[in-house]
Amino acid sequence: IVMMKNVSWLCTFGLLLLLSATNLSAQKTLNLGLGYFGETATHPGLVAHLELEKPQSKKVSTIFRGDIGAYVHARNHTGVFMDVHTGLRRYHASRVFTEQYLGLGTLLSFYNGDGVFQRDENGNIRRASAFANLDIMPSVTLGVGYNLSKNSDSANLIYFRPKVFWQLPFNNLALPHLALQVGFIHRIN
Repeated sequence: IVMMKNVSWLCTFGLLLLLSATNLSAQKTLNLGLGYFGETATHPGLVAHLELEKPQSKKVSTIFRGDIGAYVHARNHTGVFMDVHTGLRRYHASRVFTEQYLGLGTLLSFYNGDGVFQRDENGNIRRASAFANLDIMPSVTLGVGYNLSKNSDSANLIYFRPKVFWQLPFNNLALPHLALQVGFIHRIN
């Protein structure tokens, strides 16, 4: 559990670093996004993100992004997550863009339902906490999108991002999850 607390602090530090890095260079832009986050596509949720975009050329940008979100897996659990990502976004002449990210974060899950029960050491059944786990959440994300703005100085982007993330430890292993994200990004500066 100490390691999970350290990862949580690392993610918080990463988000703060992302926010403070926006003042370092005039060439960087700050983008704000909001979208649907569907764990296994059908378990609904939301994701909000703040990203720092640094152009490497006219067509390629390095992206540093922090996400915070939640989803509900009915009759199973509710997940609340915070993660940071780094990756590349490539803009094409047709205003289409492609992107790829690696991420690391934490996933806090709570059991859904009327109650969670467990057997104690004396064999008695008692109500347990709805808190499931605080897990580490590494991820890989790919994306494709479209820039709705015709002006290259502004950006109003829509995106579709399949994401694979792992919940670990899960029964001493890693449990893979697939999420689909659809959303909107607006360039702030």
